[in-house]
Amino acid sequence: MAEKEKIVQTTTVTTTTVTTTTETKKKGGWWSGLKTAVKALLIACCVLVVAGAVLLIVFGRAKNVSSSMEATIGKNSKVFFNRFSTPEALDVVVFRHPETDSVVPTAHDKNYYKMCRMYGQNWCSKNEVVYQKLKKRPIYLSRVYGTPGTIIEIKNNVVYLNNAPVADPDSTKYPFIVANDRVVSKTMLDSWGLKKEDMTSEEDYAETFIGLYRNKIASSSNLAIYSLNENSADKLSKFSAINKVEKIVLPKDLFEPTVFPYLETKHWNQSNFGPVAIPQKGKVLKLSVNTLPLYRRCIEAYEGNKVEVKNGKIFINGKEESSYRFTKDYYFVLGDNRSGKDDSRYFGFLPDDHILGVACE
Repeated sequence: MAEKEKIVQTTTVTTTTVTTTTETKKKGGWWSGLKTAVKALLIACCVLVVAGAVLLIVFGRAKNVSSSMEATIGKNSKVFFNRFSTPEALDVVVFRHPETDSVVPTAHDKNYYKMCRMYGQNWCSKNEVVYQKLKKRPIYLSRVYGTPGTIIEIKNNVVYLNNAPVADPDSTKYPFIVANDRVVSKTMLDSWGLKKEDMTSEEDYAETFIGLYRNKIASSSNLAIYSLNENSADKLSKFSAINKVEKIVLPKDLFEPTVFPYLETKHWNQSNFGPVAIPQKGKVLKLSVNTLPLYRRCIEAYEGNKVEVKNGKIFINGKEESSYRFTKDYYFVLGDNRSGKDDSRYFGFLPDDHILGVACE
């Protein structure tokens, strides 16, 4: 009798143990049934997926399609940029070109405003103009010099920010006039460590500058415009075939029609520009017929207002105004290749909503 009781008790204990184990597995779910190595692998995969998603959200990649930054970032090279960084002075930014809201599809440059400045309004009136939304506009790279609320000026190619000179990166290229006795061949360029692309291809641009320097240099010399950094210019000047290498500095009173704000009364050019205050969100501008040309595109195109001037008075959205409060921040950018024409000297201020991010240098 005692033996039967022991058997019953043992069976009861075993049944209870099995039941407890089964309940534990049910409570732990499928995860508790996995081996430690499998768990570690799944956790690692999840971490990689989350990290990848964060990288895609925070960082982007862009191609440098312009020669404006080729001194530092090769043309057609790709760079990563941080979408959440706030641009600071001398940062390289990735942005949507602010002047390509209107394009001429059949033109070689396509930039409607730039083409009008180069060839006149009559030329533009004969071509089809297409509007492009912000997300469809081409992506460019440039270096920030002026930040919102600061005053920028260029004097004899030197950039001043709030009256203090700013040192350019060593890689910065400038236009140089180069004189030599022979026609330059590819072999000569190779020996000088230069490429054909280092010679300007814009005939009107080259002829204007060559004309300025023609009387300073022996008439027998062949003159050409090169984009060179200071180090390359110094090396080039030491070759026997070279008569002269001189950085181009345009006279202060020379008006360059393609330079912002395209007013002859300003006498601004790529070597001498400003001073001009960069618009800042919330900052109030005192309006006048003299200040309006500098900020009209900001008020009209970038901030969506209708601007009219009647009898010397300024009207915004039909109401006469003596001041205007900006709703966006703006930047002033310059290319590291100063021979290029895709920076703020030519298209003016860069709105903050056109900036995609700061390049990871």
